[in-house]
Amino acid sequence: MSTREAIRQTVPESVSRSSHLPVLALLLATVFWGMGFTWAKSAGEAINARAALPAGAALGPVLLLAVRFTCGAMLWLALFPAARKGWSRRSLRRGGLMGLILAMGLISQHMGLDRTSEAVSAFLTNLTIIFVPLLIALLSRRWPAWRLGAAILMALTGIYLMTGAASQGFGRGEWLGLACSILFSIYIVVLDRGSIGEDAFQLTAIQFVVVGLVCFAVAFGLARGHAPAMSVFVADRSVMWNAILLTVLTTVGSFGLMVRFQPRIDPTRAALIYLAEPIVASMWAWWTVGRTLAAIAIFGAALIVAANLLAGRGGSEHMIEPV
Repeated sequence: MSTREAIRQTVPESVSRSSHLPVLALLLATVFWGMGFTWAKSAGEAINARAALPAGAALGPVLLLAVRFTCGAMLWLALFPAARKGWSRRSLRRGGLMGLILAMGLISQHMGLDRTSEAVSAFLTNLTIIFVPLLIALLSRRWPAWRLGAAILMALTGIYLMTGAASQGFGRGEWLGLACSILFSIYIVVLDRGSIGEDAFQLTAIQFVVVGLVCFAVAFGLARGHAPAMSVFVADRSVMWNAILLTVLTTVGSFGLMVRFQPRIDPTRAALIYLAEPIVASMWAWWTVGRTLAAIAIFGAALIVAANLLAGRGGSEHMIEPV
């Protein structure tokens, strides 16, 4: 029995796949993910500043991830009793591998976020909807459908307009964002196969724990000689609140809504809902910190959304856009 089928058995029959509640729940999760880009960028930069590190240093975003996912794991285990039961060697192996890949993707994403804008990072992350079917096509040794090739060309054009034509070019932040999208795509494919026969709440808990441990290990290695960075969560109230928002809403809230409600609707419809994430990230960054996009960058973003819509017409079982 797959994770999706196991979760669906817990859903009352009175709740149909056409219900508005799952759509609204996934839309709310997407809103939290989109808002999280601004919170993560602000907190990561503040940690680096307190440690007297240059902008874009790795310590800030990695330490933030460590605190966020460690606290998120504890909160997840406290809220969902099913996540605390029945851990096995198989679930630990599977969850551990997924957590390791997820940690690598998140570190790439957040390090890139400190070097580029929230909008660019979010739109690059959103390219999973193209990379996932491309990876599946490569693994199955089947030539991808024509629409995927057209979507890739459209997305590449959009990326160029958002970065190379609209700013100083495709720099380190953009490369890290692209690497994050590829790693998240690998994570989605591994999740699709590794979640079979596993409890979704339990598997999520294991992944949260692994992400927290990996990020703390990396952060402690980076923090040598920069001890003040470790106290910023207490000393700087804005960092503390951003970390709380990321933990409660973006981590536990969004993943909880996804695990609970995504199985109730068609996966293609879920994938289309998640396309709102970069739009929310752009609007929230503009509303809160006044970060805007040039007209040509907005056109590039529209091309990426169109490419995602074209690539997503074939459906996708696990379109997860973490931040």
